[in-house]
Amino acid sequence: MSKTNDTVDEISIRCGFSTPNYFSMVFKKHMGETPSAYRKNLGR
Repeated sequence: MSKTNDTVDEISIRCGFSTPNYFSMVFKKHMGETPSAYRKNLGR
């Protein structure tokens, strides 16, 4: 996520998730924030 400008939808499909929503749920469980929030906080 930190090295690409691909959308969360594109990344979720590439990673083999059935839906972007499921990818976001799993990402948040492991990272503590949504993919969008993660990207937003990279600039800090």
